[in-house]
Amino acid sequence: MRHLQRPLPAPICLSNCDHQLHSWSRSRPSSNGRKAIWVKLTQMQKGFCCYCESTANKTNGHIEHFFHKGNDSRGNAPYRNMTFDWNNLFGCCGLNSSNTCGHYKDRKGVSGPGHYEPSHLIKPDIDNPNDFFEFLPTGVINAKPSLNANDSNRARETLRVLNLSALNGARKRQIDIFRIELEALLSLDLEDNIALQEVDRIKQNIKKSEFQTAVLQVLF
Repeated sequence: MRHLQRPLPAPICLSNCDHQLHSWSRSRPSSNGRKAIWVKLTQMQKGFCCYCESTANKTNGHIEHFFHKGNDSRGNAPYRNMTFDWNNLFGCCGLNSSNTCGHYKDRKGVSGPGHYEPSHLIKPDIDNPNDFFEFLPTGVINAKPSLNANDSNRARETLRVLNLSALNGARKRQIDIFRIELEALLSLDLEDNIALQEVDRIKQNIKKSEFQTAVLQVLF
């Protein structure tokens, strides 16, 4: 998870929707409206999930409501007024289902996280996740030990509700790929300026890849 800058203005299609009159459905927003939303989401997220940073685009992801648009685990719908709010929308992994991130977050029953308060979670276009999380070479994400009690609880609750530990292995594999490449580069007897250029090339490739925040923090 990394800090995101939300592009403005909001997609025009959202202004044509009213939560008091409309529900989020296959036809609302329209197909063209969803394309416009994904254009903005891709601009903000560069094609990666807002939570786990795996690939997420229009063909393999879904439009995520940070504050759930439907009923929560207690049968209430306290955030329905945010159904068409641009500030509540992200691009998330999993077209129809996922064991992590948005799909897991809003799954009811024992296969989901149970009750949680969305306002207690890290919201990546408001909070800077780098202030809350540390990544280990094993792919594990932890709450930073230096956090105060409130922020530590928010970080741990975010990891739990999004089930991000399920991706520890995938993050480790990505870290190892670039670690091996970096170690091979550093073993060469290159001039300093050439070495720096090659290190920068590796960094740029990482930023185009999944789990980039974990890889960059561990290796650099």
